[in-house]
Amino acid sequence: MSKPALGGTFQYTLSMIDALRRVEKNSYILYTSVNNHSYDNLDLPIRRLPSLGMTVLEFLRLRVLPGGGGLFSDVDKVIAPIYSTRLLASRKPFLFTLHDLQEKYYPENFTYAQRRWRDFVNKSLSSTARGIICESTHVKHDIEKFLRVDPSKISVIPAPPVSEFLPEHLDSAEFRRAMQAVELPEQYLFYPAQFFVHKNHLRLIEAFAQVLKTHPNCHLLLTGQQKYCYARVMERVKELGVGERVRHLGYVDTDTMAAVLLRATIVVVPTLFESISIPVYEAFRMGVPVCASNVVALPEQIGDAGVLFDPFSVDDMARKISSLLDDAPMRAELVRRGTARIAGLTMERYAAELAELLDSVV
Repeated sequence: MSKPALGGTFQYTLSMIDALRRVEKNSYILYTSVNNHSYDNLDLPIRRLPSLGMTVLEFLRLRVLPGGGGLFSDVDKVIAPIYSTRLLASRKPFLFTLHDLQEKYYPENFTYAQRRWRDFVNKSLSSTARGIICESTHVKHDIEKFLRVDPSKISVIPAPPVSEFLPEHLDSAEFRRAMQAVELPEQYLFYPAQFFVHKNHLRLIEAFAQVLKTHPNCHLLLTGQQKYCYARVMERVKELGVGERVRHLGYVDTDTMAAVLLRATIVVVPTLFESISIPVYEAFRMGVPVCASNVVALPEQIGDAGVLFDPFSVDDMARKISSLLDDAPMRAELVRRGTARIAGLTMERYAAELAELLDSVV
């Protein structure tokens, strides 16, 4: 199971749990690591998985000794929202989500050992799993191409935002408290992301410095832990003299994220690599215009409901953001298109698709 520090995969996991709980014919047990308490408040039974060393021993035991189901002995089948080597230490049939194969496109973002490990795990899981879930046809084609998986084994099932981003939640006490707790500027760009190198914060900061020349009252709000590329990004903020206009919120919970999104002028997603951007779906749901990269699966996800730019070009990024800030009718039109685009991506539909896939696993 993912955790908040991993960003998008944690939100994806919450969406999957939210959907599966609507399939009342099944009962569920959550399996997670000993130190991961992110799911303790979900009122579901939890089993703590053994350490990696014990997992390896169980994996080896299953290969030399007959009998025994290995890990996940309490359930009939397993569905995993992220890839995990622990799936290999079990005889239970399983499905898993493969979010991306970024290492094939940006090997420089990974060490040699990381690339070899990801390749081993992805190939091992893909050959053993009863089915693979991904969120875009782009990733499906990558799985076919790089892992040599039969396309009939791959299901493209995008996950909607969690229930905190539904209109009916905006009247809840939790959301109202979040709105009161966070002080927000009148006009701001919002980029919720961890400071991974491929999230492209440095070019965004440089583009934002250009935007300020014509929109001096605009702000840029960022989230994420103070790790990965955080120090270099903040150093660049200082070098460009835009510190008074850039605000780092750190980690924010789901209700605070919804509150910040609701008031944002534009959600900006300058990433260099993304299988699916969860903040884009959240922006569509909250009625916020999107300005994003034209790479990987983002054009497929966004369609005509956002303005796309070249994430390698600071000038193009700044020009598209400034143009959208100047054009209120276009922002309103993008909100209309985004709302229409997200309308069919309901939690009920997602639950039905996951249930059908689980039923196919005998």
